Amino acid sequence: MIESALEGGAGDEGGWLTLLVLGALQGATEFLPVSSSGHLVIIGEWMGGAGGAGLSTEVALHFGTLVSVVLFCRRDLGDMVRMASSALWRLVIGASLVTAVVGLSLGRLIEANLATPPMAGTGLLVTAALLACVAPRDDTRLERTLDQGTWRDALLLGLFQSLALMPGISRAGATLTCALLLGFQRSHAVRVAFLVSIPAVGGAVLLKARDGESLADMIETPVLAGTLLACLVGIAALRFVAVHVDPISLRRFACYCAGLGLAAILTAVAFG
Repeated sequence: MIESALEGGAGDEGGWLTLLVLGALQGATEFLPVSSSGHLVIIGEWMGGAGGAGLSTEVALHFGTLVSVVLFCRRDLGDMVRMASSALWRLVIGASLVTAVVGLSLGRLIEANLATPPMAGTGLLVTAALLACVAPRDDTRLERTLDQGTWRDALLLGLFQSLALMPGISRAGATLTCALLLGFQRSHAVRVAFLVSIPAVGGAVLLKARDGESLADMIETPVLAGTLLACLVGIAALRFVAVHVDPISLRRFACYCAGLGLAAILTAVAFG
């Protein structure tokens, strides 16, 4: 959906600034529990919604965030490669299968019909409700670790992650909510939320690349700069979330989502 927010392309006079802004936006909102899709739909509309960069730019920026989450989860991924944790494999495989089935079945339909500011605003309100629901959760009830992950946990994580198909519902917020409801410790909830996102983000990149334009567009200097910035900001956002999953921080994220969601809906009503 990034291309809908671009007012030109990598080749115009404002291409550099636009791509850098969107790279930073993609990197931050992909991992903060505030919904990258919701921001891009709403901001794209507020900017005038004139496309033109094409899917190749969207693929490039998403690839930047994919690199950042792989780097963030490198220890857990290393454990999986060494077969040191069968529970991690269960969680990732199970959640990814559910997300893939739902995404392939409904993804294009949802993107074609629900990618509007009012729907994105509604999705942000859902994200706010999810975060507000788990924000006050008593830490004494959060005792589980990732080594205790089951197929049932994987199924539920996949279902919650699938909610993010709707613009405005944060993938990070939904999976983090699910992990906390399942009783995982806050630090482990963050790890599993981003670990199960890797196949989802990677799959989205591959699907969009299949529908995209030429590879040459992705390696133009402004696009590469935006991709690098998306990666760097993504790493910073991941580290920020890792230490800000306490009740106060989750309430602040919820308030932000609710405020932006209401602004999107009211703006659409007033000027639509």
